[in-house]
Amino acid sequence: MSIRDLRKMGLLKPESEWSEQPPQSCVGGVSAGFWLVLAVSGCGLMIMGDGGLWTWVGLGGFSVSLCGFVRLNMRSVDGSGSY
Repeated sequence: MSIRDLRKMGLLKPESEWSEQPPQSCVGGVSAGFWLVLAVSGCGLMIMGDGGLWTWVGLGGFSVSLCGFVRLNMRSVDGSGSY
């Protein structure tokens, strides 16, 4: 998609409002790192569990981290921090 197409759809700010600085996210790297560690740990537990109890614990951890990561990204896109 070209810049011309984005202008036609009204998705771009006027060029006079453009700045050199990229927009800053309201989401910190620590919270994203926490969900990453929880997801990787959950995957590791699922592998090591081999169908037993630790598999289900890992699945639960992974599911929680997936929901948390989605909410984190929704907050990042929204920018209000209300999620």
